[in-house]
Amino acid sequence: MDPADADTDPTSPDDARSTDPDGVAPGPDEVTDMPVSDVDASGQVVPIDLRDYVLFSTGSATRVRTLATDVLALDQWCIEPQQSTGVLQYPDGDVAYTVIGGRSWFVTEQGEVGLDPLGSLLVPAGTVHGIDNRGSDPLIIVAAMAPPDDLPVDDPQDPAGLAVRDDEQYGRLGRALSERFGRLLGR
Repeated sequence: MDPADADTDPTSPDDARSTDPDGVAPGPDEVTDMPVSDVDASGQVVPIDLRDYVLFSTGSATRVRTLATDVLALDQWCIEPQQSTGVLQYPDGDVAYTVIGGRSWFVTEQGEVGLDPLGSLLVPAGTVHGIDNRGSDPLIIVAAMAPPDDLPVDDPQDPAGLAVRDDEQYGRLGRALSERFGRLLGR
């Protein structure tokens, strides 16, 4: 390929796609003319506020299922100081744990790993493990499991939904998606 054509070829590694003054990159329809036929318009977006699912118990660590599909589940663990989950093992599902608040110790067959807020750990299916809160602060961990086990989705403890916004003005990305899906759905 001629180097002079590099800034017009969307597959070029030297592609310097610009952003608008707000720092937003161009949407897919502005970069390529590829059809969006693989979009499943029947799926439903489900916003939640994880704060609505915080449930601590003085008796034991609590696990609350916040979201689930056939292929992925999102759980929230709430663990008081000096509590642990006990022994966990998910034979068929990989689990990615992310610490939201507090300090954790993950105990696995391979040793111990301490994580602070925003630290994550991937536990492959079948791995025996557990979570300890050895600190003095409550511990909140979000766990994404794929494929999920059969635990049902729980109702929120407090359905205030403070972190979920329903903005009247969608912004540039929202308008672009609305236009794109409107065309796909024949609207």
